[in-house]
Amino acid sequence: MATYTINLNERTSAGKALLNYLFSLGVLNREPARRKRGIDQAIEDFNTGNTVKCKDFDDYLKKVNS
Repeated sequence: MATYTINLNERTSAGKALLNYLFSLGVLNREPARRKRGIDQAIEDFNTGNTVKCKDFDDYLKKVNS
């Protein structure tokens, strides 16, 4: 069995129809959402700008503990 990842816009009528069709055939199953691993969370934080910029380790400690 192979796993495929597709992006499907469920808000459009064509997207809804395709998704319902694939479920009716039994070729899709719903998996529970996976928890993000540490690196995935770090990448998301970086992309959203949720980071702390520091000059050195002492500066880091001041910002984190405040």
